[in-house]
Amino acid sequence: MGSLEQAEDWWTDTFAFHQGHDSVEPLHDAAQYLVEAGYVTTHPDPMGAVLLDATGLGVVTSRFMVDVTSAHELAEAVGKVPLPRHPNDAERALTRHLATGLPELAEAFFSDRVRAVLRRVLRNDGMAERIDDDQEPPSGNESALPGDLAHAVLLLVANSPQAFATRGGYVLGIPADSLTGVLEEAQRYLAWLGAQGELGTVHPWAAVAAADLGERIRWRTLGPGRGAGRLLWMCGRMATPQHASRLVPRMWRAARGRGVGAPDWTSTAPPRDCVLPPSRYRALLQQRATGAVLTEDAGAVQVEAPHGSVICVWNGATTVRHVSDGAEARLAYPAPAPDDPFAGRCGAAVFTRGDHIAAGWLAHYNEVEEIG
Repeated sequence: MGSLEQAEDWWTDTFAFHQGHDSVEPLHDAAQYLVEAGYVTTHPDPMGAVLLDATGLGVVTSRFMVDVTSAHELAEAVGKVPLPRHPNDAERALTRHLATGLPELAEAFFSDRVRAVLRRVLRNDGMAERIDDDQEPPSGNESALPGDLAHAVLLLVANSPQAFATRGGYVLGIPADSLTGVLEEAQRYLAWLGAQGELGTVHPWAAVAAADLGERIRWRTLGPGRGAGRLLWMCGRMATPQHASRLVPRMWRAARGRGVGAPDWTSTAPPRDCVLPPSRYRALLQQRATGAVLTEDAGAVQVEAPHGSVICVWNGATTVRHVSDGAEARLAYPAPAPDDPFAGRCGAAVFTRGDHIAAGWLAHYNEVEEIG
């Protein structure tokens, strides 16, 4: 990555330096923050210079271009969430912390008419069928706390995906464009959390739920239900970024029309709309978690996982990360911390580069689950 001295040379050529920050102290403060947050490590070279190296988390954070402070605070907040028992609990917690922790979401502006609808959405946990029946007039002292309305937007995607599968440009009478900023900002941070499953830098439940919800938000106009993330991820890779907006919807509809709800097919022939050359398509097949099998046993889990994939097992907040050698293995759940109120809630998940398969309640995210 480079040395601290090189960073100082770069800093002295910046506009900020010449605006009055004529000291390297702000740079050193930033470097220290990146080290403490786990984005960067430092070590001396033989000549005594301080070298800076990006960690896996640092690389992922740079790739998704998220604000490092907001991202770090989000991860810390998610790390304190009581261990969920169901996807509804997981997604409610994730969306709440996104809405209150990201300034663009917490401070999002909506017109009075939109605010009234979003209050109804929030009262009904994003369930469209309940919203239609909610004719409760607004209370005179009803006011939204920072992030409440953005939270309502995210819950609507999570729990009423079909509300976004409309050609009219409106969602419950709300102009869809007015929701775009909130959804796109949330999607980037969810994708960032999801990408950490392989790294083990967030609890596996958060990585699995965030990855799935992030894909569903990105492709919301398709009305994807819970568990659609893996199939959408595969469609996106087969389409490539250049053609994704045109081809992902076609591949998604073709797959769903055939009853396919996950990228776990055995055929090595690419789908008709796949634009990858044969060699890259075969490489993509190897990136899937397809073939992973998790069988829970007393105090352990029996695991079959692709070679090189990451297996995470947990007991409450305590997680252990293993790298699969391709052989079947029996992995014991770790001992929980003595004061962990969630000790005894155990689970396991397999992560590859971009894909995942999990056991227990997280298995809801293994394939498409229709909602509503």
